[in-house]
Amino acid sequence: MEPAEILERESRYGRTAGVLGILGVLCVLAPSFIGLGSEFNTAAQDAYAERFELFDANKGEILAAQALQAIGLILFAPPLFFLFQAAADRSSAVRRSLIGLTVVGPLFFGFALVLFFVAYNSATPTFIDGAPAGGDLNQFAEDTLTEESTWGAYLGLQLAAALSLVFAVVYTSLQAMRVGLLTRFLGTLGMALGVGFLLFGPLGPLALGLFIVTISLLIADLWRGERPPAWETGEAIPWLKAGDTPPPTEEELADAAEFEGEGREVADDEIPELAGDDPDDAADTEAPDEGPTGRPGRRDNKRKRKRKQRR
Repeated sequence: MEPAEILERESRYGRTAGVLGILGVLCVLAPSFIGLGSEFNTAAQDAYAERFELFDANKGEILAAQALQAIGLILFAPPLFFLFQAAADRSSAVRRSLIGLTVVGPLFFGFALVLFFVAYNSATPTFIDGAPAGGDLNQFAEDTLTEESTWGAYLGLQLAAALSLVFAVVYTSLQAMRVGLLTRFLGTLGMALGVGFLLFGPLGPLALGLFIVTISLLIADLWRGERPPAWETGEAIPWLKAGDTPPPTEEELADAAEFEGEGREVADDEIPELAGDDPDDAADTEAPDEGPTGRPGRRDNKRKRKRKQRR
């Protein structure tokens, strides 16, 4: 594809992909800012009995929080897909067959959050109605949850989603940096946050959202400051490595207005060679060099000898 066609397509769809990515980040962050289901989300993961009680008391808020975050994670797909496509258009080294991961990862994660809610919603009545009076309440709660088929589906889908999304973010960041769509700092940050998605626990989506909003602003051309030049040329412009010399630039022609003074045309008769005059003869018209006795000096004698030789 020609660079002009690449730029035309990116200008047509870039703003939409970037805005969707920003909306996705807002959806992921919204539950934390407005406190939807905060008690349930902050409870210890292994406190199954407590989480069941909190879920039963705050089911509506938890549903809203999970739905918002699921939609937000799904909206991570457009900017990731767009950035991957832009990098692939600029370099044949990008493996286009992996572009599906930029969509599969966010979709799987969104569906996994839905299954999470369904699993708790199905297991909560069983726990509330059948909790033993004198037994290990927390163990009973754990067994009740893990016996739900939707809980097993949630765990499997979450693992597949996490691996797909992390690989998509890391690979896309690397290739976009190599072709010059992302600076070295942003490319490295994207790879670090992609891996951190697995390590930061509940803060993983928030950390990844920081990278998504950054690339969304670049894609939508809403970035404050200049974008990397590869966005404007439609071609790969790799960053220089340490020790490399920058490519030579074309020298600009001097502007005639920069020179002061006026010039005038010189006539032929003003140039001794063109007028038939000998520069040596012109020099001979000067006063003769006389010696101390009043006779011609040595220089005058040399000039006379030179004239005789030419004759």
